[in-house]
Amino acid sequence: MASSSLTAEAPDARLPRYLQIRDALMRRICARAWTEGEALPAEDKLAAEYAASVGTLRKALEVLVGEGIVERIHGRGTFVTRAFDRISMLRFVGFSLTGTNELPETATLAIQVVQEPAEARQKLGLQASDKMLYLHRTRAIGQEVLLSEHVWLPYKRFAKLEAYLQKNNPLLLYPVYDALCGVLVSRAADQLSITALPDADAALFKMPQKSLGVRIERCMTEHTGQVIEWRVAYIAPHRFQYTVETR
Repeated sequence: MASSSLTAEAPDARLPRYLQIRDALMRRICARAWTEGEALPAEDKLAAEYAASVGTLRKALEVLVGEGIVERIHGRGTFVTRAFDRISMLRFVGFSLTGTNELPETATLAIQVVQEPAEARQKLGLQASDKMLYLHRTRAIGQEVLLSEHVWLPYKRFAKLEAYLQKNNPLLLYPVYDALCGVLVSRAADQLSITALPDADAALFKMPQKSLGVRIERCMTEHTGQVIEWRVAYIAPHRFQYTVETR
């Protein structure tokens, strides 16, 4: 198998062997050799494929685990991370639907091709002339808006999403990024703060202007490390809930 084009690409000889293998595995993941949620081959098979010791192969996998690219499940193996299964913004929202199977309803309030704000371009690593796809989405239970999300994406990579969202309101965007645009998310970096809500978002929450709320700024990266989404979400303070489990 080592003769395949993906594994035969010349490694950077300046790097330690385990990092060369990490880079080779990353290229294969980005090329969809293994899709999200799929198990990688057994460690001994991968080690033989790269003519390396199992210990060296494990060091390469440990780097990928630390980067959020793969995850290890004891007794089962190593899997490509299903990032969207655990990074929904709804995990920051406290709500109860006891006795029902109802999920929050998603509404798309805006779909626009834009070049501003400059901050979004900067976060996405775009030039001033580059276009972005801007989305404004809400999640609601009944008449109550729980979450207001503003999303900016590089238009060149997400052009297909514009027409799709005119007819569909998926609960999660990340699986659609992969299926429709071929963009597989890997890691979310979230920054939480308390701030005055923008007037339009305060109105959605039926709160007075300048009311305080929770602001969540997210930079989402794909497996290559490139930021592919900048998202700013707002939550009314009485609906904010976040639980961290440490072991």
